[in-house]
Amino acid sequence: MQFSIVLVASFIGTAFAFDCSILPIYVDIHKRAVAGTENFEYGSFTGVGSPAQNQSLWPSLSYNDTSMADVDYCKHSNFTDCEHHTGGYFDLRQSKTWTSTNAYLSSDLAEQASDEGVYGEDKMHLYTHYFQTDPATEKFIDNFPVRVAQNGSSYPGRIGLGAASTLLGKLQAASLICSRSFSLYVGSGFDRAGGVINGSSVFGGYDAARFTGPVYDYAIDAANVNPFGVRVSDIILSDPADSSRNISLLDKNRFSNIPSAYSGFDAKITTEQYPLSLPYEITQNFMTTLAAQESGNIDGSLRLSKPYGGNMTIVLSNGFAITLPKEVVYNASGLSPVAARKQDSLAPFYLSTAWLSQVYLMVDYDDRQFHLAQAVPEAPFITTRTKCPGQVPVAYEPSKKSEKAFSRVGLIGAVLGGVVGGMALITVVVCGTMFWRRRRCNKAIEEIENAKGGFKVGQREVDDSSLQTSVKSKKPFHKKWFSKEVNVG
Repeated sequence: MQFSIVLVASFIGTAFAFDCSILPIYVDIHKRAVAGTENFEYGSFTGVGSPAQNQSLWPSLSYNDTSMADVDYCKHSNFTDCEHHTGGYFDLRQSKTWTSTNAYLSSDLAEQASDEGVYGEDKMHLYTHYFQTDPATEKFIDNFPVRVAQNGSSYPGRIGLGAASTLLGKLQAASLICSRSFSLYVGSGFDRAGGVINGSSVFGGYDAARFTGPVYDYAIDAANVNPFGVRVSDIILSDPADSSRNISLLDKNRFSNIPSAYSGFDAKITTEQYPLSLPYEITQNFMTTLAAQESGNIDGSLRLSKPYGGNMTIVLSNGFAITLPKEVVYNASGLSPVAARKQDSLAPFYLSTAWLSQVYLMVDYDDRQFHLAQAVPEAPFITTRTKCPGQVPVAYEPSKKSEKAFSRVGLIGAVLGGVVGGMALITVVVCGTMFWRRRRCNKAIEEIENAKGGFKVGQREVDDSSLQTSVKSKKPFHKKWFSKEVNVG
């Protein structure tokens, strides 16, 4: 009886510690104009300073601090192709709210040992942009700790989302999010992926329309610099043109280098590289099966010496399986999603952004759990939900029978991260016109979802000539170095 009372009291105390009425913050990930360069860079829709200097910061699962490139970073850095891969430059002399903080103690010191930079505090801007026709809104944090990288050999523009993330901690402390949680779909609109689908992050929650199927739960290893660990039980190459060519790279009968007692391997989930890092034996089996060889590409990806039209499925020990489509297994340049590996390498095994391009990742540090699900890359709508600690995310399932379903879900906006601006405009017009006539609004949305002709979901062409102007327009949200201050009231 005493145990039950303690358990209930503990549960109530935990429940009251979090305000689950706080709405999450949606930030899309796309290519945009950034400060200090004419290059469009892919990353999170953010800004730093006053006035805000535009940044496209890459979401990092292992770093905790937010960092940017100094205006002279590439002059002193040996980072390959630096001028096209910074995420934007930051000129601290141009910000009215910058304050140096030499006493700041970063939890990323080990990762930044070979880099040089300065720490300070400034205004951090997170932009939410549902519709291309509407201006962005923002949430901001004053006195936010940032690092300005001045020299180094790695990508400088990051949002740190590791286990000690300063962003999540500051957002929660300011009551801007309910919990130290976030969700991530990296998309495929960056150069190495070669796709067109934008990604998105949701801080303090998740997008229920961006994943489908069952949700798989895992424990967070907060003491590890890569806290998201899984176990891989199989990797299968499937050729749709020849069912007999379905080959497991862990097949002990086919490959003599796989020990009889081998049951898989442990891997970490990372956004720090594109290709997968697999055990040496499995990498060799991949090379043998698909005639792959070292490419000399900067990220270490193997190149296939002949075309391959098959898929690659990675199966985790709990049954969660993700299939990399043929355009990922063999891209336009013949590059594969697998990195070369030396036999004596002691580096961890990684499921990387190639894998994450098909996965929706949901993280809850307060509950010490993360969740994985099949991503919906071309989701036509967004439906953000607050992530309360202990709650398992549930995918959005639109109801065609209930007229009240639309009002229960709340605002469902056309996704800019994966849906063209033309579709966003169509949804605005339809829903605005039918605001008082919900039945017809529901019908219009249903027609959009089921349309086989006309427009297509994603950044594609549109058959209807009357819509081509708005759909083909892919102007950046901000063209200047400094974005206009947004009044959020």
